[in-house]
Amino acid sequence: MVSLRVVPQKTFKHFVLTVESENSENDETDVGRMDLSPETKMLARFSNQCPNTLVESSVVPKSEIQVFWTAPPKDSGCVLVKATVIESKYEWYGDDEWLTKQLCEENAKDENVQPEITRRCCACQEAKYEVAFEGKWTRNTHPRHFPSDQWATKFSDIVGASHQLYHAFWSYENYATEGLKELADTGVTKTLEAELKNNGQHIRTIIKARGLQFPNITKSTYAVFRVDSRNHLVSLVSKIIPSPDWVVGVANLELCRQDCTWEEAITLNLYPWDVGINDGLGYTSSTPSREQHPVRRITANYPNNPDSPFYSNSGEDIQPIAKLHLTRQRLYDKVCEESSVPEEETDCATTDWSDWSPCTARCGVGQMFRRRDLREANENCDVDLVEVRNCYGRSRYCNGYPSEGEAATEEVEENTEPNIEEPDSEEQPEEE
Repeated sequence: MVSLRVVPQKTFKHFVLTVESENSENDETDVGRMDLSPETKMLARFSNQCPNTLVESSVVPKSEIQVFWTAPPKDSGCVLVKATVIESKYEWYGDDEWLTKQLCEENAKDENVQPEITRRCCACQEAKYEVAFEGKWTRNTHPRHFPSDQWATKFSDIVGASHQLYHAFWSYENYATEGLKELADTGVTKTLEAELKNNGQHIRTIIKARGLQFPNITKSTYAVFRVDSRNHLVSLVSKIIPSPDWVVGVANLELCRQDCTWEEAITLNLYPWDVGINDGLGYTSSTPSREQHPVRRITANYPNNPDSPFYSNSGEDIQPIAKLHLTRQRLYDKVCEESSVPEEETDCATTDWSDWSPCTARCGVGQMFRRRDLREANENCDVDLVEVRNCYGRSRYCNGYPSEGEAATEEVEENTEPNIEEPDSEEQPEEE
């Protein structure tokens, strides 16, 4: 029910009551439907000139007009109900906060589920967001095997980016890059930041925020970033300290809606992820993995071992270890060009990854491969189709000694720093 009324002892003769989309550029958006009750039909009628608009049907003095309003379909965006009231030839009211009301869908979104990825973002405007990373990891919320020295508990600096489709720097159930492995192992972000800069042509903003440490581990840390129709996804990550190789974060979080608008606000629960380079079960345990495993969500039954601080023999869901709050701060009007979204976003769909090949070495260090294919041939696609990772044969050493490859690998790891070239300035994404 929508009601237009004046204060007692006042009346009005003429009025205009209209419902329009908050996104005024899109005249075709469904804004719902107004209906007149039998009593209202004596006082109001639908306008012959403007859609979704009611005007007076008589000049009888009125103190209130009531109409029924049916909301538009799900995900239609917010609507504005606007009124203009004319009391006399010289006295009228309109275009103020008392006569304009915003109505938005009550969205009881599941804070454990990310929005569906939009393969082609059609938003013309660019958007600026604030991201707040809120810690939820305490002895009260996660009492099982909680670190004895709570002053040592913290989240490392948060690092991430707003980026294009297919260009997240980490993803669920996939293998970690060298930068993510360094972060998960040591909490250092240097290599990961270099990887982001080297991928600058596919990134809009590099996101950086300070970490949280006890006693402020349940507070929030903030950063801002921008998105556009090309770079409409967000990924970020932080190391849980102390832990073997556990991180918390989000990958490929979609901010562009199907109706060509930007999400106004998103809150998402965050849970721990095992990066796959250390088999330690407890916060302070460390057992380097014999071979790298995919990034995998830690749950009440994975790993299925009572030594895990998240283990539950009843399979009870674990509490979130952090929360992510994204709030849209500003929109930037841009000329909407039909070609503003690269065709590769829609033409670079791939098949699923194949299984990993057997290790090429019977003993010592070898390699494993897997591949995927483009669903449609496209020379402009910058999508990895082959992945390679190191592995060990049935025996880690050959004849009791490291193989040449093994020895070389260990020598490089011990004696050299990663050699990272900074990209040219025009190729670097903005940092906010």
